[in-house]
Amino acid sequence: MRAREFVTEEKNLPPEQADPMNHVFVLPGVNSSDPYEIYRFGVAMARARSDAGTDGITDQLPAWSATAAFGEHAVVAGFNDSVELVIDQALKMAGLPSKKVQISTPNSIEPASVNHTSPVKGFAGYPR
Repeated sequence: MRAREFVTEEKNLPPEQADPMNHVFVLPGVNSSDPYEIYRFGVAMARARSDAGTDGITDQLPAWSATAAFGEHAVVAGFNDSVELVIDQALKMAGLPSKKVQISTPNSIEPASVNHTSPVKGFAGYPR
């Protein structure tokens, strides 16, 4: 059997395949070979009912953005500044462009809304 005998480019599925499926759509404008685009579409699908107001959630959600803050770029988060040297070395070893942009503060700063008093009461052997 030759491939052209079983590989066809039909626009509609034959009834034996289409009939058992329920609410299946093809999205010609969404590139299925781009994992990031599929991921962003999935995130939008998860959020769509809330934005339309049809899910009953009344909490205020952050504004939606069609693109992520980091875009399609790799993101590395380290515990201290030693990660910079590791990133530089790894980029060099992999033959990748050496550009990196720090998007955070160099030190961890907690927001003012963080409670700095522990809710745990001191007890024998564990004073507070």
